[in-house]
Amino acid sequence: MERSDVERRVLDAVGRAMGRFSMLRPGDRVAVGVSGGKDSLCLLHAMVAHRQRAPFPYDLIALTVEQGKFKMPVHSLEGQIRGLGVEWVLREDRPTLRLVAGGVAHGCDVCSRHRRRSLYQVAWDLGCTALALGHTADDCAESLLRNILFNGRIASLPPVAASRKGSLRLIRPLVYVTEDLTAAYAQAQGFLTVGCACGERESVRSEIREFLARIKERHAGVPESMAAALANVNPYTLFDPALSKEGADISPAFAGALDRLEATPGAAPR
Repeated sequence: MERSDVERRVLDAVGRAMGRFSMLRPGDRVAVGVSGGKDSLCLLHAMVAHRQRAPFPYDLIALTVEQGKFKMPVHSLEGQIRGLGVEWVLREDRPTLRLVAGGVAHGCDVCSRHRRRSLYQVAWDLGCTALALGHTADDCAESLLRNILFNGRIASLPPVAASRKGSLRLIRPLVYVTEDLTAAYAQAQGFLTVGCACGERESVRSEIREFLARIKERHAGVPESMAAALANVNPYTLFDPALSKEGADISPAFAGALDRLEATPGAAPR
């Protein structure tokens, strides 16, 4: 796949997500979480390129949180980021650093939660209005399966979410971009990535990722289909009473179908 084709596909997908979910607003100051992996670097590059297409201006800042788990010096990211004309802010996550220094065993969920809290705090301190994270279509599919299999709920990663105080929006511009595409983009752009030691651990997430990889080898379009499913929910086939006809508003199309069915003699459902 040629570099121009990869870039076009990524930018088209990002633009579609931006437009459909109204992720940005005029004059936004956007903090982009840059972990050093291919997805976050792809996100930063795409956000820079998207400014040329956007109908209004917005500012970008790249944020990196040091948790003591990078496999090489994190400052190797600085040249790449500043080369895009973007300010780079590096902050330490002291709670995780204390765990690492003390040899305290902890899972990726703890690390992720601490990192997210640090990103929120730094973005807030810098006066940002939005925080962009590099979750992809594959991440959304994995989150959906993980919640169904282990948490007993149907949930995934929302494209847009507001903080509890409502002053900072969380956005995920890569929700329509698969990891195959971010990998191709990283290779085409020649990214120097900085890996995290946690990525080598066995975990539920890695099991689900391996499962999806095997399915994708046999059936094309699985991540895209799962992303489409997240926007095509039929609540009337689920078990939650709050989603039943009596407990919630129903769509006009479904209501019309029910009315026609009930008005037809002998057509009552069995």
